[in-house]
Amino acid sequence: MVKPKRNPNSEELAKKIIEEYQPESVEDMQNALKEIFGSMFESMLKGEMNTHLGYQSNDKKEKTTGNRRM
Repeated sequence: MVKPKRNPNSEELAKKIIEEYQPESVEDMQNALKEIFGSMFESMLKGEMNTHLGYQSNDKKEKTTGNRRM
């Protein structure tokens, strides 16, 4: 089985992350990844919630669903 080639952009991004955060331990790398990807995952989850509920966060219009944010 042939191993697929890595995307050169991914390799460049990994180098930039290592240069920027200069991790010295696994914990340092985990913290860097949390910082980098945390906001991305949060945005994705907010979008999923908006889709599930059928309205945007802080939408003041009358809702057609019994689902509400708390």
